Amino acid sequence: MDLRLDNFRFKLDLDIALSQEYAFCCQQERERERQQRWQRRRFWRHPIIELRASRGAYHTLYSELQENPEKFAYYTRMSQESFLDLLGMVEGIIRRRDTQLRRAIPPEERLLVTLRFLATGESLSSLHFQYRLGISTLSGIVADTCRALWDVLCPEFLPLPTAEKWLQISDKFWAVCNFPNYLGEVDGKHIRITKPARIEVDQMRD
Repeated sequence: MDLRLDNFRFKLDLDIALSQEYAFCCQQERERERQQRWQRRRFWRHPIIELRASRGAYHTLYSELQENPEKFAYYTRMSQESFLDLLGMVEGIIRRRDTQLRRAIPPEERLLVTLRFLATGESLSSLHFQYRLGISTLSGIVADTCRALWDVLCPEFLPLPTAEKWLQISDKFWAVCNFPNYLGEVDGKHIRITKPARIEVDQMRD
């Protein structure tokens, strides 16, 4: 009986020792991977981004654009008055709080970089170098600002039509164009059509 109990205790102690050794090895491996990740990441914030406040497009170009209304409209595809009106609509939504580690990106810069992205179709990589903002940061800014623009402008410029509104649109098209049951149109829509092969046209004629 004592021999069986000693064997059981020995196996139990062996299992505990093996478990502790395995846990220690796993901890060492995680620590090694963490150190490798920190070694691969050379900077907490890249030196290019560190100079955003002195060399970024918002801090260097925005003030000059405000003094040149024509260039401002060319850069943002809207007038300064429209920009300020739009900023007033979404400023409370896109504003972020400063933290102890860094200052928040101002709403003007968030709206400006979003309009530049929408107006020109520039890639986030290109805007990353111009505004000296991280690509992931830019992606979040564009997504959040576009969502705020949609929430603010949709009820005013794209309201959900009611049944009465549909009937009014249909009656107007009937009165102007003599076209019944017409609810809307798209101006300047180009549709790409692939011309069929000659043999197919001949077969259709036959």
